[in-house]
Amino acid sequence: MGDRYFLMVECGNCGHIEDDVYYAPTCGFVEWTCSVCGEVTDLEKYTGITYEDASNRLMLEQLVKE
Repeated sequence: MGDRYFLMVECGNCGHIEDDVYYAPTCGFVEWTCSVCGEVTDLEKYTGITYEDASNRLMLEQLVKE
């Protein structure tokens, strides 16, 4: 489990802006499909936030050890 994000995404194809896009890389929510033109956006590339950046696995492991 890790961080989740609600994003505002602009479609690179048609310019449509969606202001409630869910991005949760550790849960597999990693793409957004534009409702206007169908263009698929890779949210990791769009945001620069990787799976590793969003993961809190190491922090949870440390808490369990303590």
